[in-house]
Amino acid sequence: MKKDKIIVGSRASALALMQTHWVIEGLKEKFPHLQFEVVEIKTIGDRILDKTLNKIGGKGLFVKEIETALLQHEIDMAVHSMKDVPTEMTEQLMIGAITDREDIRDVFISNNGEGLAALPEGAKIGTSSLRRAAQLLAFRPDLVIEPIRGNIATRIEKMKQLHLDGIILAAAGMLRMGWEERITEYISTDLCIPAVGQGALGIQIRREDEDLAAIVKEINNPTVEICIKAERSFMRELKGGCHVPMGAYARMEGDKLMMETVVSSPDGRNQIRLKKTWEPREGEQLGIHMARESLDRGAREILRKIEAGE
Repeated sequence: MKKDKIIVGSRASALALMQTHWVIEGLKEKFPHLQFEVVEIKTIGDRILDKTLNKIGGKGLFVKEIETALLQHEIDMAVHSMKDVPTEMTEQLMIGAITDREDIRDVFISNNGEGLAALPEGAKIGTSSLRRAAQLLAFRPDLVIEPIRGNIATRIEKMKQLHLDGIILAAAGMLRMGWEERITEYISTDLCIPAVGQGALGIQIRREDEDLAAIVKEINNPTVEICIKAERSFMRELKGGCHVPMGAYARMEGDKLMMETVVSSPDGRNQIRLKKTWEPREGEQLGIHMARESLDRGAREILRKIEAGE
């Protein structure tokens, strides 16, 4: 790539565009001579809003069309939320950089200001995430989970229209949009382990594009990269996706890598939670090890039942 203008692919939502422009600003600080143009791309996950993601089927529901644009040289790079990026990727593409990580927690947005623990019995909570739903039900089996999709503003509006008691969202999106004051409660990872990659952005490029690889590497966060790779190796080994209630969160504690993981039955009654410390240079091995231990401790049966539709 020998040019001064880089074409960047992004989903068309307000949050996606804000994240894309944040990445561009970071690159401009390092390379002020470069120009950038953003191309908005609608993915199948953006177009189909009347079904939960696990019902649409397939992987990469928020990245596939963007990857196609990359492969066809319509764009030079793409900015993704790492939690949307499948662990399997075509050989021609790669994640060239992973950015600084925003708050990894999920948050509760209440319709009336009450926290999760104070909600009345049978309260209705909006989320289309099986991971969030399962962990919420493990905490409070009386809650009624209502599938709800769309961008952040749409989901907040649906909460009001459907008279829900509240909705669960990622803290990262709310904070990046500058809507911190709308957050009722930050949900501890003791209650709800986040999605793999939550809070981090990834820059996807063509593997052959060595010039661009050198450019985007300048905003890579090596520590976050180690953590994300560990989480993604856990998901890859489990062959998990949006149809499986699972989460993983890795972080550095001193000079060690610590990771928490969960695999749950959809109703939250059976959860396999693990927490381990490892050498950072072997983070991906940690993910594999924790996935295999999870399978042996009951996750294999959970996954079998999900696949069988039981």
